[in-house]
Amino acid sequence: MKEMSQMITIDLNGQQQPLPADSAISDLLAIVGSDGKSVAVVVNECIIRPEQRSTHKLYAGDCVELLMFAGGG
Repeated sequence: MKEMSQMITIDLNGQQQPLPADSAISDLLAIVGSDGKSVAVVVNECIIRPEQRSTHKLYAGDCVELLMFAGGG
C-alpha cells in the first residue's frame, strides 16, 4: 500500500493553502490553474524568476504572493 504523502500549509495571497510536502512553485501554479506566463511569484518577499519555479521548493509557513499582470491602455 502506498504511503499517504504529507501536507504542508502556506499563506497564498493572504489565504491558507494546503499543498503536498516537497511541492515546488511550478506545482503550486498547476494546482491553482495558472500557466505561469502572466504571473509574478514572490515567496517570503523574494521574487522567484520563471526559470527557478520548478526547483524552488515551498515549506510550511511560506508566504507566497501570485501577482497577475493585467494588460490595458
